[in-house]
Amino acid sequence: MALNAKCVTFPKHFLLGTATSAVQVEGAWNEDGKTPSMWDDYFHNSGGNKTYRYYLDMDTSLIEQYKCKGVQPRLVDEYKGMAVYEVPASKVIDEEYFNFNADIAADTYHKLDTDIQLLKDLGVQAYRFSISPTRVIPDLHDHLPGQKGIDYYNKLIDKLIENGITPMATLFYYDCSSDGNTFGGLLHSHIRTLFEGYARLCFENFGDRVKYWTTSADLHIVAEGYGSEHFVPGFQEHQFSGFLDYMAIHNILLSASNAYRMYNKEFKAKQQGEVSIAINGTWFYPKDPNNPEHRRIAKLARLSTFGMILHLLAKGEYPKEVVEAVEKNSKREGFKTGRLPKFTEQEKEVVVGAFDFIVFNYYSSIKVRPLTEEELINEPNHKRRDRGYFMEFDNICPAEVYDGFLNCLKYVDEVLKQPKIFIGENGFPENDDVDNSDKKVAYHTGILDKLLEALDQNINVIGYCVWSFVDTLEFTFGYKKKFGIYAVDFEDKSRPRSKKNSFSFFQRLFKTKQLN
Repeated sequence: MALNAKCVTFPKHFLLGTATSAVQVEGAWNEDGKTPSMWDDYFHNSGGNKTYRYYLDMDTSLIEQYKCKGVQPRLVDEYKGMAVYEVPASKVIDEEYFNFNADIAADTYHKLDTDIQLLKDLGVQAYRFSISPTRVIPDLHDHLPGQKGIDYYNKLIDKLIENGITPMATLFYYDCSSDGNTFGGLLHSHIRTLFEGYARLCFENFGDRVKYWTTSADLHIVAEGYGSEHFVPGFQEHQFSGFLDYMAIHNILLSASNAYRMYNKEFKAKQQGEVSIAINGTWFYPKDPNNPEHRRIAKLARLSTFGMILHLLAKGEYPKEVVEAVEKNSKREGFKTGRLPKFTEQEKEVVVGAFDFIVFNYYSSIKVRPLTEEELINEPNHKRRDRGYFMEFDNICPAEVYDGFLNCLKYVDEVLKQPKIFIGENGFPENDDVDNSDKKVAYHTGILDKLLEALDQNINVIGYCVWSFVDTLEFTFGYKKKFGIYAVDFEDKSRPRSKKNSFSFFQRLFKTKQLN
């Protein structure tokens, strides 16, 4: 639906809402039959000596041992654009290494009625949440479902609908089970069988009311921890990056695509729902736009991150620039075998077009330049060598962040040939004990202005969710970055909520669908 560029009102059927994920807000990490996820292991064993054994499904059977190290966390590439008008994210160091976990988080598991009322007061039309796999299938395989977990999500879905809020459910949000991880998790092809059984159980139990599904969160970020110590499951990057992280992308994309095909075959006719896949995007600007090498590396940065997922969904093939970059780096480093898993013709048929709509998540944009030869030599992460760019988080202005969002939408629209798009996450991080409400409102106003421009250009965006409903555990950043519309007091075991000073802006937006 085209709008006049001056219009500040969103279309009648446009869904506005907010979002969270299970591992970041639910807490109750071992209650009612829930078994540990990789994140539980990651937080509980950080800095310890626990040894994990992984069985990797590759050309030859490999068994590798990995010891978690007590290293300081750093940003996992451009995850969630933590540097928006803030201290350069690449310089963020947590001196108290992982003195936090997801055991209680925001305690939404025990505050369902309270939170539904808060969502109603906020005036949202949609609420995006994720289902914890280890709640609904505690023992890995779908023959032993977790009834209390199923009951919890049924209650959540029912209460959302009772209050006029559209439930939007994500099946996988970074929280593979601990048991699944013992045989390699996303590295083993068996994960596709497990994911299909899990997805089917969710469709069977919730699909009569949930009409908007997302198979998996941000694919290229989901895979980061298979080549980095700084994200789950925490593999050493100098050994595994550029190998296992690519393999993880391969398997989770096939798992998600199989689930989409299965829904269409077994559930679509009766349930009439739609299934999406989520992609986290960052726009990469050349540090020096007049330098051809800077322009080239900015394009490669896009193609080797979220652009790679778009191209796989469009053609079942990696962008040629990515293939060439990986091959060039392999030759330079002396690797004799390929590192990008190839999709078979049968797999391509499964992957291409495996979505009804795209969930697109955006936080910020970044300026990049090529790595120097010295930086390439000293970079321990093989995949970052493949990508070949250096990120400068502290050299971006608000206008470039907003324009970058519109650039991303245009790019998705172009590559996937005018798909339906839902903005699943978009947020501004506030530091602990700092009120940045004015900056937060300005950020969302700037983004939403560009969203209205996208609609006016006939880019088919059907909805928008703010990250996040309440303050959350921001993974390796702990509880220091606050994205919530409602504040959570994490020092109080009862986890009380309160309205932030920006609350009225979001409430007015959701209730009127007008950007004032």
